[in-house]
Amino acid sequence: MKINDVAKLAEVSLATVSRVINGKKVKESTKIKVEAAIKELNYTPNFMASSLHKSQRNMILIIVPELSNPYYSSILQGIEVTAKNLGYNIILGSSYSSEKQLLDYINLLNTKLVDGIILLERLSREKISEKIKDENVFKKIVQCSEYIEENNLSYITIDHEKAAYEAIHHLLSIGKKEIYFFSMKNNYTYSVLRKNGVIKALKDNGLELKKENEILLDSLSIQEAQKQMDIILNNRKIENIGIFTVSDIIAIGILKSLNNKKIQIPKNVAIIGFDNIDFSMATSPSLTTISQPGYELGVESVKCLVRKITDIESKPEKVILNHELIVRETTN
Repeated sequence: MKINDVAKLAEVSLATVSRVINGKKVKESTKIKVEAAIKELNYTPNFMASSLHKSQRNMILIIVPELSNPYYSSILQGIEVTAKNLGYNIILGSSYSSEKQLLDYINLLNTKLVDGIILLERLSREKISEKIKDENVFKKIVQCSEYIEENNLSYITIDHEKAAYEAIHHLLSIGKKEIYFFSMKNNYTYSVLRKNGVIKALKDNGLELKKENEILLDSLSIQEAQKQMDIILNNRKIENIGIFTVSDIIAIGILKSLNNKKIQIPKNVAIIGFDNIDFSMATSPSLTTISQPGYELGVESVKCLVRKITDIESKPEKVILNHELIVRETTN
């Protein structure tokens, strides 16, 4: 059914139907007639189309690198619940590490199809500026979890360096002196800061991160991590090893390799992941990990973004939330 059908049945103009749908003032008798017609025809208004006539859409765009990563689920839940409570709808987009796709999404803010963006992907100010020239529009982007300090945009994150430091300190405290660090072949802020934390913790204990013990993966996958761990097991002495990874997904792949080779965990190899995804509790043995406050990251990102949308004079905010080391069987 179309809005024309509603107008015809209610014997009013299209403009009157539109006013009723959008909560504008009309005669009570007219309103009752239009609402009855809408009900009888089971008509559903197209709010997306009607919103194009308004200066504010009450629409927030969320951009994630990829939807398959379970780390994002709790963040998205926090975003969705908070956005709804504050009167906003959300659109979810994935860049799959395509810069072109990222910029196409960013352009939705420039063309005023969305009111603001929560960015969980890495994108420089220089690249964003290819689409957005207006500084007041630019400020309506909030970086969540991953961020670039030099962008001079608001961000909500954790202290990645401190979290990594605590992870290495824990491995050293249980007697693991041969430390391996599994990370990604990228220049993401989280990767850099976590590596800094590893190096600092080792240095404070008279140790260093050996070049051969830093394992950089091409992709964030269980299969890739398992493959790299298999190579280590086949070529190196396995004794008194502590492994810290930038993701639980990587840690799960390492666990699979160790279990296949029947390596004793944590006696011979101890492992710490990052993110505390739900599956980290279900591994065998259960995974020690750094827990990020995913839901809270989502909540605070929406609150921050709404402040930027409603107050163009507000300054960029830097919010650091607490993390927690969750000790389970892979180190205990």
